[in-house]
Amino acid sequence: MKQFVLIFTAFVISLGVAAQGKSGNKEKGKNKQNQEQSADANSKGKGKNNNDAKGNKEQKEHDQKIWEGTYKNEGDGPKPSKNQPAKVREAFSRDYPNVQNVTWSKYRGDWTATFRNGVFTSTAVYHANGDRRDTRTPVPRQEVPRNILEEIFKRRPQTQQNEEVIKVELPEKNRHLFRFKEIINGVANYFFVDNAGKEVNYNY
Repeated sequence: MKQFVLIFTAFVISLGVAAQGKSGNKEKGKNKQNQEQSADANSKGKGKNNNDAKGNKEQKEHDQKIWEGTYKNEGDGPKPSKNQPAKVREAFSRDYPNVQNVTWSKYRGDWTATFRNGVFTSTAVYHANGDRRDTRTPVPRQEVPRNILEEIFKRRPQTQQNEEVIKVELPEKNRHLFRFKEIINGVANYFFVDNAGKEVNYNY
């Protein structure tokens, strides 16, 4: 009888130890899963932050290209905008119906929409009444007709040959300008020519 009690007691103790072991393993597994989920969330968060930083950098570089020469201090450039007039949004949707991601800003009283335009990045400029002023796109100089380039380099030899040109598309059908940069005595100067190669005055 005494042996039976001892055996039964040992059996009960062994069951308790086994149960504790399983419970401990479950807890360890749960903790490990939580750690993995937390690490995954942190990784995704870092990835999003990196993408946001990259996007902000690209936006800043784009703005510097298209507005170069129109302001002196960095803080005087375009400012992010969240609330655009309904007429401006409607006009942009009409002009560029297939655009998905748009970054809005405001500059010199106009609203600007920056977006991917094929292989390039463009900025469309709108007045408050919804009228489009122009659309600006940095393009390689190969996009400029060769005869225009050759004539410009003859007339203005200080024109920067290795820099991108700003193509300015106007609302009038098939009418656009090209903005070039030249360096004279160490000072940058900007000038516009139309699609016929004639120099024109254009306000910013």
